[in-house]
Amino acid sequence: MKFRIDSAGGVASHVRIGEHELRFDQPPSFGGGDTGPSPLDVMVATVGACAHYYAAAFLQARKLPVDRLSVVVEAEKTTAGAHRIKRLSVVVVLPPGLPEELLPRVERAVRGCPAWGTLVDAPELSMTVIPFGAE
Repeated sequence: MKFRIDSAGGVASHVRIGEHELRFDQPPSFGGGDTGPSPLDVMVATVGACAHYYAAAFLQARKLPVDRLSVVVEAEKTTAGAHRIKRLSVVVVLPPGLPEELLPRVERAVRGCPAWGTLVDAPELSMTVIPFGAE
C-alpha cells in the first residue's frame, strides 16, 4: 500500500484510495474548518469497521444473519506524552437470535482483523521530512 495525502486548504487534507476520495480536517477549535473527520477519529472508526467486517464475514460464511450486527467503538484520547489514543474499547453486538455459544468464535474471528492486530503488535515506524521536489 502507498498513498499520497495532499493539502485541501488550511489544515484539511485529502487522499485517493482506489476510486474513493477521503477528506480529513479538524474542528474550528483546532484550527480547521470541520469539512471532514479528524485522522485520529477515522483511525478509531477503522478499527470498528474492520471488526464489523470480520464478524459479518464469519456470520455470512455460516449462512447466519448479519442484519442488526453492529460494532461500538469508544476511545479516550490523551495528551500526556505523545498525543494518542489512551484507551480503545470495541464491542461487537451480534444480531438477535444467535446462539450464545457463537460468542467466543466470533470474538476469535474479529481478533483476526488486521487493524486490531496492528494495534496489538505495533508496526516498525519510520519518518523522513524532505524538501519539495526531492521525492
